[in-house]
Amino acid sequence: MLLERPKADLLVVDWSDACRGHCGAQDWRIVTARAAGRCALSGTEIRKGDAVFKPKRGQAKLNADEMILVSAVPETVDAGDGQLTEHPCLAT
Repeated sequence: MLLERPKADLLVVDWSDACRGHCGAQDWRIVTARAAGRCALSGTEIRKGDAVFKPKRGQAKLNADEMILVSAVPETVDAGDGQLTEHPCLAT
C-alpha cells in the first residue's frame, strides 16, 4: 500500500507479501527500469527503460526486484484514499 508521496520523486510504501514478508514505511525512488516486469500497483506491463519507482537499496531486502510505474501513481498520495491498494491480481 502507498502511504505517502512527500516529493514527486519519492514514495513511502508499506510492502507486504505472504511469501516474502513485510517491509513497513519503505522509501522508493524513481529510476529507469533495467528489465521488463509488471507494476506492483496496477499490474501493467513494464518495459525496459520505463520510469519506475523501486525501493532504496538499503531497504530492499525482500522486494528489491519489485517496481511501480511512475504513471500509475497519483500526483498526491494520502493514505486515507481508497484507491491506493495494490492490484488485486498481485495481492498475496
